[in-house]
Amino acid sequence: MTIETINPTEFEWQIIINPYALSLQNNSYQTQIEVELQRLGIEYQKHVADNGYGTCREQICRLCQAGERHFIVCGGDGTINEIINGIFQSGVDTHEVYVAILPMGTGNDFCRTHLYPNDLQETLHCLAHPSFIQHDVGLVRSINGNGTIAERYFINIAGFGFDADVIQHTVGNKPKHFSSAIYLTTLLKVLFKHKSQNIHIKGDNFDITESVYTMAVGIGKYNGNGMMQVPMALQDDGLLDLVVIRHLSPFKVIANVKNLYAGKHIAMKEVSTYKAKHISITSAESVLGEVEGEMLKTGEYDISVLPQSIHIMTMQQNNL
Repeated sequence: MTIETINPTEFEWQIIINPYALSLQNNSYQTQIEVELQRLGIEYQKHVADNGYGTCREQICRLCQAGERHFIVCGGDGTINEIINGIFQSGVDTHEVYVAILPMGTGNDFCRTHLYPNDLQETLHCLAHPSFIQHDVGLVRSINGNGTIAERYFINIAGFGFDADVIQHTVGNKPKHFSSAIYLTTLLKVLFKHKSQNIHIKGDNFDITESVYTMAVGIGKYNGNGMMQVPMALQDDGLLDLVVIRHLSPFKVIANVKNLYAGKHIAMKEVSTYKAKHISITSAESVLGEVEGEMLKTGEYDISVLPQSIHIMTMQQNNL
């Protein structure tokens, strides 16, 4: 892993704020952020995405096309995903882009991989000497008989099967404070209804057809408000990490939730892991897919990796 530390005062930073992240505390956090940036002597322009996630993507796309390359993102996993999609859809050379994150979501799963502090003020202090990793990014293409119908970039995890079924049941009903308890409640509601599917999965060195309960393709390690679903993922190795969980009874799922949070589920006989640069997912029936809590267009899926394609702030330098 190569870590680059930069002097943040040498650049003007564009701050993208999602006002819906931790909405009850957002105003006080915005003040806290601006006070600290001024104390550190960091120049910045603030942009509030006041029309939701889509605005985040559109704003950063325009800023990239206008020549900006240094960004501070204030929000949760959904906001980060929108920002990544905006950057990659802008058409600029993403290797020139630097993104620092101030976690303001409820799950903040992506930042768990990079060992961000739980305290916002501690993260702000890290902006004095920020360190960046050249980070891999994944791309999911949804495909039907006529070709690609949608594309979605991801920097954390894409989930298929049960994972996506849980997310589908929260879309449109997601409360302002989406806690781990709420996620687990939704999980339990779906648990006794979700059925395994016969799915064909093909990668660089594997070609399998399995009765799949759920699977995850990871650049990062965590999703689902702290579940370490892809514990072996490395963020800069140029590979996708795949975890396939074959058919399980609902009661065995419940019995292994603790192992899922600890990343120990990959030792189960029903679980297989793979690495690949390219993965395809096909099935006779529609397979649900999601990326960072956003549902994918259903169809066949083609997943690829863009190695070390963007600079992301990390706290991992002391844990190599």
